[in-house]
Amino acid sequence: MKKYKVIFHIDLNAFYASCEVAEDPSLKNIPIGIGPKSDRGILTTANYEARKYGVKSAMNLYEARKLCPQLKVIPTNFPLYEKYSGLFFDYLKTWTDQIEPASIDEGYLDMTDALNNKHPLDVAKRMQQDLMDAYHLPVSIGIAPNMFLAKMASDMKKPLGITVLRKRDVEKKLWPLPIEDLHGIGKKTVPNLKLLGIKTIGDLATFKDRSKLEAFLGNQTTGFMDKVHGHDERVVDPSRQESHQSIGNSKTYEGFLHEYQEMIQALESLTNRMIERMKDHELAAKTISVQVRDHDYTNHSKHHTFDYHTDHYYEIFEVVEHLFDQLYEEKPIHLLGVSAANLEVKERLFKQLNIFDTSKVEKKDDAIHALLHSINANYDKPILKQGISKKKQT
Repeated sequence: MKKYKVIFHIDLNAFYASCEVAEDPSLKNIPIGIGPKSDRGILTTANYEARKYGVKSAMNLYEARKLCPQLKVIPTNFPLYEKYSGLFFDYLKTWTDQIEPASIDEGYLDMTDALNNKHPLDVAKRMQQDLMDAYHLPVSIGIAPNMFLAKMASDMKKPLGITVLRKRDVEKKLWPLPIEDLHGIGKKTVPNLKLLGIKTIGDLATFKDRSKLEAFLGNQTTGFMDKVHGHDERVVDPSRQESHQSIGNSKTYEGFLHEYQEMIQALESLTNRMIERMKDHELAAKTISVQVRDHDYTNHSKHHTFDYHTDHYYEIFEVVEHLFDQLYEEKPIHLLGVSAANLEVKERLFKQLNIFDTSKVEKKDDAIHALLHSINANYDKPILKQGISKKKQT
């Protein structure tokens, strides 16, 4: 009998605030904000008691105090969060070694073989109760046949929710959600999609004009369309976050970057240097990551994995820009970083190409990319970009 995949996505609720409550139970049921105590500071997060008053992450503390005068503000404590993150993942390992961390407070588990004939809901309830009893950590759990649906499911009920999302439920449960709730969609992309009349996930799933979508979603159009119809071919990969073979560049900005366009130009420069290093070693990458450190020294990162290896600047930078848009909170930036992983020597890749792959190789474009990179490598930011031929425009 065929074994159907069972993927859990487990997300710690209001993680930073929950860690503080776990350390000091007297804070339970008190509205808490995490961040600097200056009224001009920005909250990193808020617990659910504070959210009832309208307080939320990335909110100015002065505004948060107006909404909730009794708000207790606690400074960030990264060693504490790392401690509880370690306890969280150590507990998950008692169930399965098929775990892919997504960040400090969430992870994907392939539970297909670990269930041992137990019902997924019973196992999820046990996990949720164990984490609360042992560490006072509330979690929400999404259960689905693939990673995307599991992530969307865990977001549907917070805090302490357990949601099952099957492919047959997508049209009923997923499509009515606002487009902003679509995992992976950039904050800068949402307004553009709304200009097309796409207000819900269902609107995107049923949108017919592919060319208009590609204008905003680029080479991620197919991936998004597959996902909103319930399809995701990714597998939980414990090594994905542990790959030691990577190339990257980062830069700390002591005076901070304040303008969005400044940040994009900085990312262009970092991406260009990274790709030049890849070319020096004749490497191509599948996974691209972007790291951001806010003005309050909070680190955030996102990554994207292509279906193929590439070293093309414009292809990679399109992903870098999209990842940054997902991370950007309209706050000053202290550090930006770009890295490439899942690297492979290009010579090996060409040997692996078969007759069905040759249509993907455009030697003329490769030569143009190489020439532009060799020129741009001498400058802090790319000064030349490839144009679009009339043939491609028609």
